[in-house]
Amino acid sequence: MTRFQSQFRSTRPVSQHFTKEVILLPDHTATHVPRRASKAWLFERGHVKSALEFACDWDSNRIMQAIRTAFQPIVEGCRLQILLPCHNKLVEPSLSTTQSLSGNLVKKLFHQKCIYVRPDKVLLKEDGDDVESEFSGGESSLTKSSDITDIQERDKCGIGGTSEEVASTISTVEPQSLYHTMSSFSDGDEVIWCVGPSDTQDVSTDNTSILAHGPTHPSASGSSDTSYSTYLGLFEEEYLSDDPDIQEAISRSLECNTSDSDLKMTLEGVMEQITSQVNNGSTVRFNIIRRNVWDGTTRAMGRSNFSPEKKVDVKFTDDYGASEGAVDNGGPTREFFRLCLNEIKDKIGIFEGPPNAKVLTCNSKAMKDNGYVYAGQIMAMSIAHGGQSPCFLSELLYECLQKGPDDVKVISDHIADEEIRSQVQMILQAETDSQLQDAVTQAASLISVAGHSVRITLQNKEETALDLAHWYVLQRTRAPFERFRDGLTSLGILKALQRYPLQMKCLFVSTGKALTATDMENLFQIIHSERGSNAFQEECRTLAFWQDYLQDAEFEKGVCLEDILVFFTGCDSIPALGFSPKPNLEFINYSRFPVANTCENILRIPTQAVYTAFKHDMDFAIRNSPGFGRA
Repeated sequence: MTRFQSQFRSTRPVSQHFTKEVILLPDHTATHVPRRASKAWLFERGHVKSALEFACDWDSNRIMQAIRTAFQPIVEGCRLQILLPCHNKLVEPSLSTTQSLSGNLVKKLFHQKCIYVRPDKVLLKEDGDDVESEFSGGESSLTKSSDITDIQERDKCGIGGTSEEVASTISTVEPQSLYHTMSSFSDGDEVIWCVGPSDTQDVSTDNTSILAHGPTHPSASGSSDTSYSTYLGLFEEEYLSDDPDIQEAISRSLECNTSDSDLKMTLEGVMEQITSQVNNGSTVRFNIIRRNVWDGTTRAMGRSNFSPEKKVDVKFTDDYGASEGAVDNGGPTREFFRLCLNEIKDKIGIFEGPPNAKVLTCNSKAMKDNGYVYAGQIMAMSIAHGGQSPCFLSELLYECLQKGPDDVKVISDHIADEEIRSQVQMILQAETDSQLQDAVTQAASLISVAGHSVRITLQNKEETALDLAHWYVLQRTRAPFERFRDGLTSLGILKALQRYPLQMKCLFVSTGKALTATDMENLFQIIHSERGSNAFQEECRTLAFWQDYLQDAEFEKGVCLEDILVFFTGCDSIPALGFSPKPNLEFINYSRFPVANTCENILRIPTQAVYTAFKHDMDFAIRNSPGFGRA
């Protein structure tokens, strides 16, 4: 018995464009391949694109952008993860530092396979037990009688989804036409095994024996090499099984040790584990001057009684050294973490790069003063103690925290310094020996400091550029990175990040989604007077003013939505798990200005008869209440 021979296929060249079926999974807990009813259920809800077009020369970012565009607006504001089907399970292609999911690798790796995309949050809620069990990998989806028959047929014959009727038909076919008969039953993604004339003797005696000489299935005690070889056997000859990209990507994926329970863990569950480490029975005091938040922070963290696990007690002082009139029941703590994270990001000199994609840089004073450790501890504490998330790290730095710098690929675009980035790109773009020599001369200092002693040629320029980029971004800052990572070990944050990278990512990497008026409206529970009363009518009018005020803040100059959020919560962004307690919107008639309780997340707005007066008084109050004593 032989495999379907490659010479029977067309020899025309492979197109540079190709199409794949892409399936968007319903939520972040999906770990198994959706089949039958589950796939139909996703199709009906717009989560299946039957022929999404890609190009072989696309890079990984272009691939992901095409997928994201195809599923808009369903995937708005969430991160996506490409998964590879392996039997009935979904695994992440675990690529090496020299690989990325480019168009060429996607075409090879997902040949005759669907691309599965998993979001980082719930997009669809399953409304049936069968559907839910199949997505979650429950045994119920594999124990129905029809499925057992399906599995038995595959085990016996090696033909995915081939019915008894097909086998019966094959058993009556003449030997000379048997090869063509079996080929005609090829269906989509299924692999058909064919027999030659010498095998017809078995056909006449046993319907199931015609495929007995198919690929050997590994036994329970078989080696991992057998499983790996069987898996590669699913690819056609056009995409050779000895392709190093395919071999490395699949083997690393099969070795992935992430358990189903880790994938099903929600962010809420992870945060519950983290917050349980806070010791509410003991406190640490931070005495903070707003003009220099980091100075007061480092003084407190340098005391012998400091511990990240202790409950935080923040006392703000004004310019004259008098304590602000606020008791810290949560509001001052959130305000402190917001101010502190802003200084860490932009002012103390340990990060560089775009505003929401920071990487570490070298700062000898910060190393001497333990600044990298303190920064990591404050970021961990902000997450655990109810502050806002430090969503300003780059994807690259987050991946380093997860895997370690040695297993992360760096490209020239990751270099924040424009001059250094230009030097590396000139080496990459050189097309002649003369151009390469000029580029090497300009980058001589970088090459020398990086310790690159290999002669640079047109043949190894790409490897050289990657080495220089990796050294500048990661190896040059290795000592600061280790210190920063030590700080993040506080309260189990680093351990949780490494175990649940998908769930924790939204706490460190910005989604790029701006705060909207709708987001602000949805935050509040509105407290009205008795329905039908005169006060209720005034409150309804004021509520319309409030909603218009949010629209103006989103689209007009002046007070912005972040300013309003700071006024009544102390945060300028909504935490990943929202606010606790849930913010209340109340109405008052004893003051023309709004009043906020930042500890209880209560905003009280004045009832006004004219919108211009309402807007003027709201703007004045928000702009002139920087401290809790004036809120």
